[in-house]
Amino acid sequence: MAERAGEVVGFGALSPYKERAAYRTSVEDSVYVRRDLGRLGIGRAIVGHLLETAKDGGFHAVMARITTLSEGSIALHTQMGFELVGIEREIGRKFNKWLDVALMQCLLHEKG
Repeated sequence: MAERAGEVVGFGALSPYKERAAYRTSVEDSVYVRRDLGRLGIGRAIVGHLLETAKDGGFHAVMARITTLSEGSIALHTQMGFELVGIEREIGRKFNKWLDVALMQCLLHEKG
């Protein structure tokens, strides 16, 4: 959680990527930063903390699913070492519109 002047301005969380045992070494991040406080390093601090937490927890990969309209979040994740690995077409629906979702991945440990 990120605070500014005693007010919550952002937060992040890690959750299991999938329930099946084969995916137990991967997690998915969720990141939120108050829209009017973008580009102040809050998101970078949150994602950095999540990556360290995942690495310390022995996870191998962190996944991120981001609507393709969220260019700032995609740019942030790219800056933090995530790579675009796919686009899920019309997988979500919000405000009566279909949404494409970018699937991004950050590998925390060397392959092996």
